[in-house]
Amino acid sequence: MSDALALPETINCHELPENPWPEAAYRLLPRDPDNEYYRERTDRNIGWITENEQELLRHSTVGIAGCGGMGGLLASTFIRLGIGAVRIADCETFDRSNINRQFAAMRGTVGESKAFATARLARAVSDDTELVVYPQGITEETVDAFLAGCSAVCDEIEVLALPARILLHARARVHGIPVFNCNTVGFSTNLFLYTPGSMTMEEATGITYPEALALHARAGVGDQEAVKAIVDAMMRAVVPELPEYSPEDPQTNRASFFRRFEEERKVPIIATNPPMASGFLANRVLLHLLKDSGVRRDIAETPPMPGYLSIDAAAMTARAVQEGWNPHA
Repeated sequence: MSDALALPETINCHELPENPWPEAAYRLLPRDPDNEYYRERTDRNIGWITENEQELLRHSTVGIAGCGGMGGLLASTFIRLGIGAVRIADCETFDRSNINRQFAAMRGTVGESKAFATARLARAVSDDTELVVYPQGITEETVDAFLAGCSAVCDEIEVLALPARILLHARARVHGIPVFNCNTVGFSTNLFLYTPGSMTMEEATGITYPEALALHARAGVGDQEAVKAIVDAMMRAVVPELPEYSPEDPQTNRASFFRRFEEERKVPIIATNPPMASGFLANRVLLHLLKDSGVRRDIAETPPMPGYLSIDAAAMTARAVQEGWNPHA
């Protein structure tokens, strides 16, 4: 691994070649863990959650696949929340277009590993928890180690990386781990919960893992039909309804969205929406982690896929769809 991508020694990074960690995973151990410091830095959580629930969070592990617009923010949020161990995975590097929305994307991090740059900033928030970094992303070699022991996983994988997404979901199902998938669409967000008994990602996209590998390979060499097939599959799986805010304006209507998506392989994402969407997702993950704490809360449950939750900040609407959504209708 090149020096340009290596984590600085000052954050106590250890490469772990032994099982269960793949050689390229980096485990940042808690530095000078102190109970009083942890209590003080998480104190303002108490009142909405109990001290006992805070201890549950301290002994929880959350995985975040993808360090982009939402994933990087989630890493920081979960560390601030007091989650005891956070795992992040992303194989991409930052480019200039990421600066409008991604947590660790800055002028100075263009060209750097998203996973490493996110780890540096997340570690700066607080270094008393465990942070495991997978700079090669979700692969057949890393997926099981990434998942093992996780209480919940957030799927924020880049939209065209369909093989990694399907692989993550399939192996999480084997491990019995719930996967939360949330997106940002215009001024709205849709949140999906995949469980061992829910609809699968293969069923949602209509594509198997071998088929996804073949499409990804073709898309990588510029096959526009393959790109379109992936785009269509992801739209079916994660966007029950594409919002329309300005139907008469050709620069900001639905047609402009699809044009950039299909022709440029870029998903339009406005800078204001990832913070809202990631906060929404983080809240739902928090409630999931505390579901067996013994505290009774009158809340809307997150329905498993094909149910979903949706919020639109522009239209000021919120929906909880319990069942019956057919992504192939």
